Amino acid sequence: MRECLRNDTFHWTEAAQLSFEKVKSGIVNSAALTVFDPSLPTIVSTDASDYGLGAVLTQVHLDGIEKTVAFASRTLSTAERKYSVVEKEALACVWAVEKWRTFLWGTRFTLRTDHQALTTLLSTKGLGRAGMRIARWSARLLCFSYDVIYRAGVHNHTADGLSRLPLPLDAKAEDITEPDMVALLETDLRALSVSDFDAASGACPELDALRAQIKGGWPKTAKSLPPVVKAYFAVRDELSVQDVKVFRGPHRLIVPVALRYQLVTLAHETHQGVVRTKQRLRDLYWWPGMDSCVEDFISTCTTCRSHDKTARTYPAPLQPVPLPDGPWQKVGIDVVGPFEMATWDCRYA
Repeated sequence: MRECLRNDTFHWTEAAQLSFEKVKSGIVNSAALTVFDPSLPTIVSTDASDYGLGAVLTQVHLDGIEKTVAFASRTLSTAERKYSVVEKEALACVWAVEKWRTFLWGTRFTLRTDHQALTTLLSTKGLGRAGMRIARWSARLLCFSYDVIYRAGVHNHTADGLSRLPLPLDAKAEDITEPDMVALLETDLRALSVSDFDAASGACPELDALRAQIKGGWPKTAKSLPPVVKAYFAVRDELSVQDVKVFRGPHRLIVPVALRYQLVTLAHETHQGVVRTKQRLRDLYWWPGMDSCVEDFISTCTTCRSHDKTARTYPAPLQPVPLPDGPWQKVGIDVVGPFEMATWDCRYA
């Protein structure tokens, strides 16, 4: 066919026609590439090297043969080369799926990787267990319906080869590096002042009754005590009064009811565990049921629950579902919350 372009005048010959038909036949019947068919099972295979990403889009045909639809590769940027191995492998998965969004949107497909940890981290089982970067990437894939499976690296030849000889990074491509994470530091101190503690102690009815009981003496049994001070009977020999403050032992203050929630919040400000929060409070304060109060507070802490590696994980509330065949076949609802200041049974609406 090139002979037709060498002269000043274009002349289509019988040989050129035969050559053209041969090229068309080679494209249609190619064993390397095939046309995408939405009705066939689709597989996305990915791999990552130290400097590139590789991906292959294939489909399993009726004869059981897996045929390729498209190849893709690209070079990692300077920032991306600093990622850990698992982050590079996860980036390859996310990049490949989003690149072939036109083919994969609305259909269920298989995401195949040679990094076994991603079978958990990129699925709903990995929610709350992955790092922040992989968790954000996993959230970007929630709009797709897929299954993550592991394939040993010795069988992942094509994607591995593409990742080791990637295409150069397009200078005009959109910068996809992760944004810098900054910390917001508060300049206002939220510590409890002595004057506020004294004022709350003087206005607390429970401490008023406790001070009166300490000054009047304790009975031999707790049966005759008012209900508000019965919880203090077991430590009655350790209690003392100084002005409006009540002490247990030489230095531990009895906290008025109005300030207990605030003190637990301050003790848990850095979101350490239950044991360390209790230790911080026990050094200076005490009140009946303090341990239970700390445990209840931390069990409802949104930050701690989202980063707790030992907690039981649940599927994400947003899950891809098959497209309905007609109107009014599916009804969706939404949840608002959590409301931090609400009671435990009213945190969501």
